[in-house]
Amino acid sequence: RTWQAIVQVRQKRDEDAKGLIAIETALSKNKAARKDVIQFTPTKNGFDFYFLGLPQAQSFSSYLSRFVAMRVKTTKKLVSSDNHSNTANIKSTVVCDMVPLCTKDLVICDKRMRGKVNSAGGGLGKLNGRLCLVTKVTGVVHFVDAAPKRGNIIKDCMAELHPESYWKAGGEKCYPIVLSSKRLVKFIVLDVELCDASHSWETNTNDTNDHDTSASNIYAGPQSGVEKYALADVEVVRESDFGNNDETFQCVTHLGNLLQVGDVVLGYDIACAVLPGASDDDNYSQCFNSSFEMPDVVLVKKLQGVTSTTEDVISTNETHKTETKKFKAKSSASKRRERRAKKAEQKMEALEKVASKMGFADEGAQGRPNHIPHEHAAFEEELKNDSRLADELKQ
Repeated sequence: RTWQAIVQVRQKRDEDAKGLIAIETALSKNKAARKDVIQFTPTKNGFDFYFLGLPQAQSFSSYLSRFVAMRVKTTKKLVSSDNHSNTANIKSTVVCDMVPLCTKDLVICDKRMRGKVNSAGGGLGKLNGRLCLVTKVTGVVHFVDAAPKRGNIIKDCMAELHPESYWKAGGEKCYPIVLSSKRLVKFIVLDVELCDASHSWETNTNDTNDHDTSASNIYAGPQSGVEKYALADVEVVRESDFGNNDETFQCVTHLGNLLQVGDVVLGYDIACAVLPGASDDDNYSQCFNSSFEMPDVVLVKKLQGVTSTTEDVISTNETHKTETKKFKAKSSASKRRERRAKKAEQKMEALEKVASKMGFADEGAQGRPNHIPHEHAAFEEELKNDSRLADELKQ
């Protein structure tokens, strides 16, 4: 039998699409989720999955929507019909539009869309009209204030956005991406001071052990008894400027329970960055609240270890050398044949690579490939610190 339903997963994003990487990881870990897929093809902005019936396609899309923020729409098309036997051939299309926001994105929450977001059944509350940071993307998008005030409570600096509210509010017009993870810069922490100990989410208030306060407040995993986020006043310096000049930056961050003096942290250097639409000052004044002040630095993530990319550079140079060949004059017909063959070979290689990642190939069914890209390795690290998401991927 031919396919009767297709699930089209799309994430329209110019840079790295981490949502598609999350789908690849989820399918590689869950064999039951991909058992009904009879065929799949990678496309420009996502994947196409083919099924024998609409119920299997809807079950597959509902599984993906548990850990990826997406909008699901179902359409049907009449292919043929037989009036004598009262039968019809109907093919269904399930379109899954993923929210183009990814973890570590710096986003503007436009204040002009406050009424539209609230009317859509959700909103960001006090984060409307401010600069926000995407901390996590599951079935909903988790935001945190990128420039919180020192007297705020950490709970008031966080909000969740459902995909239906995102699309009804206007999508990218309401939540434009200012900077992505490729613009992250390394900073060195010089001083950390919690804004107020009572503002942190204390889970071990009855603990009376006489340990060092700075060491006991550091988050070391879900079992550490310390909440992950807390507001803190942090002084940092660029790693490139450390020891060269005395330029430092003061900022309020949500990483208070994660940072110590001497840590290396990734952040956005807004003081030296050229923001999109920066030439139009009126555009920013209409997006932000009157009380908002643009920070010089936004801290995003603590860097656990510095990994050298020298081996990657050497490997890319070696592959480039092996691919270079001596030029030889050929006819136009042979060139066209070579181009067609090369495109077909590249398409098959990309299909096999994606199939192995998702577990559809024999290699992917037994285990993950040995050479995992950097994005997949980063997603695996996030799963270690998020036990709830890891359990959902295995179900």
